[in-house]
Amino acid sequence: MTPAYSPEATLSDTERYVLGSLNQAWPSSATMTPDVIESEDKGSNPALFVDTVQTLSDNGMILYEAFLTGSGSGPRFLDSMITARGKAALQSSEIDA
Repeated sequence: MTPAYSPEATLSDTERYVLGSLNQAWPSSATMTPDVIESEDKGSNPALFVDTVQTLSDNGMILYEAFLTGSGSGPRFLDSMITARGKAALQSSEIDA
């Protein structure tokens, strides 16, 4: 994705997966953990997860109430929701695919 979201921006597979997960939960909120982007190839990557969620939030595609991190539980984003902009970006990326 481009640093500042534009209609021409391309979502990464990880961004599309996070948006898709929140879209499935909508209109309810969801707690997200690195397991959201876990794959058989890469396993869980907390740094990639935090970076992806923060980028989506910075670009107005998702909202979250709180970010928690700890040595025992790892990073968590509480009460996360997809926004109208996130839904539009997800729909646009599905059309392009």
